[in-house]
Amino acid sequence: MKHYTKISLFLLFIFACQSNTNGVPDNIYPKPNADIKYQKDWQKDFYVKRIKIFKEDPIGFDKIVLLGNSITEDANDWNDRFSSTNISNRGISGDITDGILERLDEIIYFKPLAIFLLIGINDIYAMNLPEGEQTENYISENIIEILERLRNEIPKTKLYLQTILPTHREDIVDQINRINSSIINNAQPEVTIIDLHSIFANENGLMTKDYSTDGVHLNTYGYDIWTDHIRRHISKFLAKRPVVLAPDTTELNIDSTTVEPDTTALF
Repeated sequence: MKHYTKISLFLLFIFACQSNTNGVPDNIYPKPNADIKYQKDWQKDFYVKRIKIFKEDPIGFDKIVLLGNSITEDANDWNDRFSSTNISNRGISGDITDGILERLDEIIYFKPLAIFLLIGINDIYAMNLPEGEQTENYISENIIEILERLRNEIPKTKLYLQTILPTHREDIVDQINRINSSIINNAQPEVTIIDLHSIFANENGLMTKDYSTDGVHLNTYGYDIWTDHIRRHISKFLAKRPVVLAPDTTELNIDSTTVEPDTTALF
């Protein structure tokens, strides 16, 4: 009996070492020293810090996940935009398609109700650097691989693929268009395509200035446009916030009018 007790205690110790304070296994998160292909040092800094936050605040079950880079992250609490309680923001500034692939385990573990994916623009920017090695095919194939892995491992989760947004750069307009065409044409039949690109692009295929702070990231108006565009899709899965009615603090004044008795004599 003592032998079995020791084994049980040992197994509990091992489990505790492999889980964080939330009881979620550590191995579903990328390690800080993970070697992610094409990830630059500045991107790694954002990535490691954000993963630490994710570990402290896991997705949880029965959630909607918005997955992407800074454009997703900078929306902050998506629940405020939909008056909901079950949206998890899994955007990381600077993230690339390889970074997404590295961190899918947390998402798969929690089996979300739905996932809205927007990724690719940082890959395109990196591809156009003098030392850039990515290609259009590589980027589009990675996006399809992300969807394929999610579809295979959590088949009950509804997947939404959002097209890459336009930017202020004329030199990458055609690249963005070709990659968007590729992922639209190669996405699995179960994936719903949400064409964000067309609603943010002007007649020249560039980001509409009214929607952006810098030609890449969105301003408040831009996020309002995005929110309205996906509302009909995401509303199917939302857990709405309860409506809290403020107590009526109206003060009622006591009627202090003095009523004089009627002293009229009756004859």
